[in-house]
Amino acid sequence: MKILPVMLLTDRDAFWERLRTQSIQWKDLASLIAFVVFACGLYGAVLAGWRSPQLVLYVAVKLPVLFLGTAVIVAVFNWMTASVLGSGLSFRSTIFVVLAALTIASWIMLSLIPVALFFLLSGVSSAGTHDELRYAHNAILVTHIIILALAGLGGNAALLKGIRRIVRPTCSTTSLFLFWLLAFAFVGCQMSWILRPFVGSPFYPVAFMRPDCLDRNFYEFVFTEVLPFLLTGGK
Repeated sequence: MKILPVMLLTDRDAFWERLRTQSIQWKDLASLIAFVVFACGLYGAVLAGWRSPQLVLYVAVKLPVLFLGTAVIVAVFNWMTASVLGSGLSFRSTIFVVLAALTIASWIMLSLIPVALFFLLSGVSSAGTHDELRYAHNAILVTHIIILALAGLGGNAALLKGIRRIVRPTCSTTSLFLFWLLAFAFVGCQMSWILRPFVGSPFYPVAFMRPDCLDRNFYEFVFTEVLPFLLTGGK
């Protein structure tokens, strides 16, 4: 029998059938978690590759923590939302759906590692003036935000068809999916802010976490500092 990460890549119908018939056991979570840790660790190494080997090690640890920590928080919210909407999903089924979305997102991240690596090697310099380094950092940050957002969106969207097979007919799968997607995006973005640095600013020393990790928020930083600087061409 195929392990669940491979099943989600090659035979998703079989996964949904096992979930519908409740033949998936708690112990099957181990393969999903292990794959997410592997994929996130590998992508995390590329994510911080421009900054320093020390940060590479830190991010290879922190990115799996970010994804799995988000999954734990979101799973509880998703189960509550599913119950309110009358989906009939059990807490166990909800957890497997969340981990399945992360697994598919991890497959997408793995496929985009060559793209991210090519971008870093060909278009980013680790030396230069203050504005050049800031522009490089912001460009890398936005690039990875887009890649991770697309991976998360793709992972969740790939499950929408399957969700319709396991929820009650009276449940609005569109509403359920939108609630779940918004929860994942909101929690994931804010947790990434708390666990920063991931890309690593050239103007701060390398650290596992910033001392001001609970100050401000992800959205304020991106929309007031990162994007305006990029849109004005680094001026």
